[in-house]
Amino acid sequence: METDPVLGADFFGREDILQSLDKRLQAFLKGYRQNVGLIGSKSSGRSSLVQYFLSTLKDPTLIAVYAEVIPEPFDYFAQKFMGSLLASFLNNRQEDTAGAFSGLVSKSRHLIPKTLGRMRAVKKKLATEDWDTAFRELLALTQILGQESGKKVLLVLDNFDRLDDLLLKNPFHDFGNAMMSQTETLYVVTSGRKRRAREIFQKDLSLLFGNFEILEVKPFDFLTSQAFLDKKLEGLSASAAMKKFLSDLTDGQPYFLSVLAGRCRALSAAGETSLTEDTLLTALEKELFDRRGELHRYFAMVLQSLGQGRALFTALKVLMAVSMGYRKNHQIARFLNRRVDDIKKTLSRLLEEEFLEKKGSFFKLTSPLFGFWLRYVYYRREFAFAGPHEHTVAAFRQEVRDLIKQKAEEDGKEITKRVEELFRQFQNDVVELEAKKIRCPHFNEVHSKPSNGRVFPVEAKAADTRWLCQVAYRKVTEDDVRLFIQDIEKLRKKVQRKIMITLEGIELNAKLLAKESKILLWPLKEFNELLELYGRPKVIA
Repeated sequence: METDPVLGADFFGREDILQSLDKRLQAFLKGYRQNVGLIGSKSSGRSSLVQYFLSTLKDPTLIAVYAEVIPEPFDYFAQKFMGSLLASFLNNRQEDTAGAFSGLVSKSRHLIPKTLGRMRAVKKKLATEDWDTAFRELLALTQILGQESGKKVLLVLDNFDRLDDLLLKNPFHDFGNAMMSQTETLYVVTSGRKRRAREIFQKDLSLLFGNFEILEVKPFDFLTSQAFLDKKLEGLSASAAMKKFLSDLTDGQPYFLSVLAGRCRALSAAGETSLTEDTLLTALEKELFDRRGELHRYFAMVLQSLGQGRALFTALKVLMAVSMGYRKNHQIARFLNRRVDDIKKTLSRLLEEEFLEKKGSFFKLTSPLFGFWLRYVYYRREFAFAGPHEHTVAAFRQEVRDLIKQKAEEDGKEITKRVEELFRQFQNDVVELEAKKIRCPHFNEVHSKPSNGRVFPVEAKAADTRWLCQVAYRKVTEDDVRLFIQDIEKLRKKVQRKIMITLEGIELNAKLLAKESKILLWPLKEFNELLELYGRPKVIA
């Protein structure tokens, strides 16, 4: 389920991606084309970003077309695509585009007769249900429109990865051929399924892969989330602990942050200047627990996309298992009282639709807030004895209050202590971080090891392996890496795994030295991913 785009003054951030899009567009207008692939999760604000970008375009020599792919009959898609093309052409001429498709045709008849003639050819193919030929004819329309109007065309195809839902034989092959031949059209394709989109770029569109710039719309980091919340709360100040909790809960997704901030603002009493914990709890209750809440309805619609009947029930149970901390194959199967082989098909489907990600031995939900809703709202209502409504509301509020408290307690701990606690949870698991697989052994001894009074690395030992992990609280320099190497060399026993957690990043030369010395680097993002896989709160710095 996609949400309505955010436009105008309500749009926030993403300056780097907007600059990249503008750079590609300006180069295209000067004769150099590089198509763009824009990928991001379903609630990342990807559609808002492209709609906002389109709303800023004022160049009279450019026809900007937006089309969206959703699961629907192909003839519906084709009709909407042609309507978007005509509306964009007329909008470029600053003419009124309100009304039905027939009205757009009437207004364009004497201006672009060749384009309309090709549209009639598309309709003839649709009438005979020759979908694949109709699709190829449809893709040729931007080239014809550009030639006939004497203008260049920008085509934004939202959710392009869903082309294979239109029941065409080989849509990406045809799409790739169109892109190669139609050099006067700049293509910006977007996808809410990052893994699937990358597969299409690398396999189906491999001949064009070098002609694509791939831009990822990532969640907001903590500093950006904080600035976003400050704007959305409109003068209502929130403590650092509350901002950290909301940033962690929503994974920095702007849509979720915006809805929750808006609810907090609406619930605050007149003249109130600070966000209280009770107001935050009520906002979460109204948005997530109450069936009328926008986020509750959003996640209910997400569940509907899983289908009906037994397939939905099994998929839902798998998602709930992961949300409740059962993240490995055998744990999920045990939760469902099924064999592992019985749930492989469901797991594959959930991975394909990107409800889940696989990280070595672990599965994780792509949306932490969706997992929170499944665990603390949906599970209690549908699969557990809930009791009177007021009791379930009170229980929900208490669980959220406990989570806020737990998060604050974790934030108060030294990072080295949190590393120790994490290492003690390892059970000979395989974890995948940034496409690198690491075996996390079951350690029988974990402790902090003083080192010349400067730093306190964490040492972990198993029967046949030894790890030494250094937490760097500031940006890592070459000297920091050299000192770490010297400390390792002084040890009498061999260290099999040397790790530096770089909370504030690392200088390039230091990174090269660490790589040469076979030191594994865990930036904050990777360290947080590891914490998340083991069910521990993230470090927000």
